[in-house]
Amino acid sequence: MSKVELKKSLEKIESAINDACEVLKQLNLPGGRDDDGRRAVATNSRRAVTTAAPPIGVIGRDKDRDKIIAMLHEKEDLCQANTAGDTCYSVIGIHGMAGAGKSTLAQCVYDHEKKCKQEKLEGHFDIVMWIHVSQQFGLDSIFREMFEGATGKACDNFNSRNVLKEKLEDELRGKQSLLVLDDVWYNSRNSGDREELQMLISPLNVGKAGSRILVTSRTEAGLVALGAVKERCIPISDLDDKVFLEMFMRYALRDARVSDHDRLILEMIGADIARKLKRSPLAARTVGSRLREIQTVQFWRSQKDRDLMNDTMGALWWSYQYLDEQVRRCFAYCSIFPRGYRLNRDELVKLWEG
Repeated sequence: MSKVELKKSLEKIESAINDACEVLKQLNLPGGRDDDGRRAVATNSRRAVTTAAPPIGVIGRDKDRDKIIAMLHEKEDLCQANTAGDTCYSVIGIHGMAGAGKSTLAQCVYDHEKKCKQEKLEGHFDIVMWIHVSQQFGLDSIFREMFEGATGKACDNFNSRNVLKEKLEDELRGKQSLLVLDDVWYNSRNSGDREELQMLISPLNVGKAGSRILVTSRTEAGLVALGAVKERCIPISDLDDKVFLEMFMRYALRDARVSDHDRLILEMIGADIARKLKRSPLAARTVGSRLREIQTVQFWRSQKDRDLMNDTMGALWWSYQYLDEQVRRCFAYCSIFPRGYRLNRDELVKLWEG
């Protein structure tokens, strides 16, 4: 498998890996969760494998988070001055290269607003929705997800998209909503992309003034296509070296059971490895969580000078090579689903068994 093919496969299953690991557990295959909630292979396997790092919280994004939250709650007169077109909502966007932390930052903002809604704090949104868009999406499926996000209920099978849209608009009408659109792709050379994206957010037109759309995209053009003005297009900022090293070492040395002497050496080696990862949060999580499995000076030294760690995709490839065979099979199988596909656990079990 080439690096390009691996990248595509990893992107496709990124949002579904939790369900996949639960399926492995149901089938009594290595790769399920242990009692601590970590994903590990059975103890009789040749090597313990963790396929994803445990949560460590958001590091180094406090200023960006607070800036976006402030934008979400700006007074309407200020908001209208920064909105393209006369709508009841404004668009705020986060853009940057893959693996830079856009979705993590948006998730942090979403969690904050969701909590405010649940606790009915002053100024909270009536409806808070999260939608993963991805490169290829269907309006019907997006509208269904929006309906389920707005109501908290499963969406019925309606006869047509127009009926589905009308039902969604009934739920949004007169309410102040926050819609988070994660991973929006936009091709400026495809004239239909802008029209389709505008159709995607059209149900919000019936909402209450003060509604907001928060978008993540790799390009600023994708944000503008949805109606964001330049002042509200926020480039994801690079983490400084100190913060990035802290993030990396939290993944790599979390729950470490090593001597003080070995920890000091591991921290020195880890600093050398972190410098090669070019401050990519995705690379920090991937490489750090993999090193966490084998916290020995010998292993870390043997990996420090690997050329594969010189960029994010190389780091992912390096991590893939250390996966257990059963987990590799899981990766390969899940790659048949399109990126952003919402897996049904029971359906996947049946497909795997077949």
